[in-house]
Amino acid sequence: MLTLCVPTKDRSDFVGRLLRYCAEVRMPYRVMIGDASHPEHVQRTQATVRSVQSLVNVEHHLCPGLSSCATLESLSRRITTPYSVFLGDDDFLCPSGLKRCAEFLDAHPEYSAAHGEGLRFQTEGNGAQGAIGVVASYPQAVISASTGAQRLKEFFTASLYTLLYSVHRTETWQAMFQGLSSLEGVQNRNMFKDELIAVSVSVIRGKVKALPRLSLIHQVHEDSYRFPHVYDWIAHPSWYPSFQAFRQRLIDELIRQDGISAEDASRVVARVFWPYLARIIGDEWRKQRRGAPAAPSRLRVAAARIPAARQAWRAVHQTFQRYHDPHSLAALLRPSSRYAADFLPVYRVAVATEWNGA
Repeated sequence: MLTLCVPTKDRSDFVGRLLRYCAEVRMPYRVMIGDASHPEHVQRTQATVRSVQSLVNVEHHLCPGLSSCATLESLSRRITTPYSVFLGDDDFLCPSGLKRCAEFLDAHPEYSAAHGEGLRFQTEGNGAQGAIGVVASYPQAVISASTGAQRLKEFFTASLYTLLYSVHRTETWQAMFQGLSSLEGVQNRNMFKDELIAVSVSVIRGKVKALPRLSLIHQVHEDSYRFPHVYDWIAHPSWYPSFQAFRQRLIDELIRQDGISAEDASRVVARVFWPYLARIIGDEWRKQRRGAPAAPSRLRVAAARIPAARQAWRAVHQTFQRYHDPHSLAALLRPSSRYAADFLPVYRVAVATEWNGA
């Protein structure tokens, strides 16, 4: 029914954690790893794959020298299931939420993608294993307009949240990444190639639904994938050819989806992209103008140095979160939480120091 596509490079510790999670929850869907790692990481991942193969339907494909989007394009050509979804090597997808998404798409052909609720978390030290600190809601895109042009505008102006973690129809998924690896003048870590083209194709082709069931638990940390600074992105020699490839692809998709002329499609892209570009430039400029946050008060610093004060603060903070924030770690660990059944397996593999293979 569904294939989980996992591009990775030199992060065998995170891939190992992901596969242990899939084994623990008995992931009922195909897991397809595209591995661009150096040999030592490839060998570690191969060993983990062998250890979980009796519990997980996992395929390990070597993709040496490929960027993330090129890896996803390569994997997309191997998919035979009706639905597909992206899974970062440091993230988790919940089987029950994925099932709800696939069932929804079965019943609603006007939607190209669906996702459940999302959470984000961070571990101490930002590694694959460690105590979990902050947990919070992680919003994802919701698109409901009736035409491709309207959906593109809705995404870029009102709903510019993550979309790749949504379950997609495979024909849409394959179209999203088709040809990205061969585009001239488009370098790795380029916002057009690595995200904007794919998600734009998705929203042009259909609506995106949010369902009331947890489907994504996303790790944020210092080693997370980062795009270049917006100035470096625009100033790079590849920017204009990259934009031209982005623009032409969207024009072609709008002609295909809405039956409009190339001239009208070009105007749609201009109306959508110009405000987006102005906004991200302005946001980055304002962020730099704000500068560093104010230093904490001397009283707060002194209290932080007293063990009893730290413990008392943590107790008060956890009590507040438990009753006022359903996405806090304290609330999620309570059996009464509606997220507990899906979150606890993630918590166990994130804080575990070893795995018994059961």
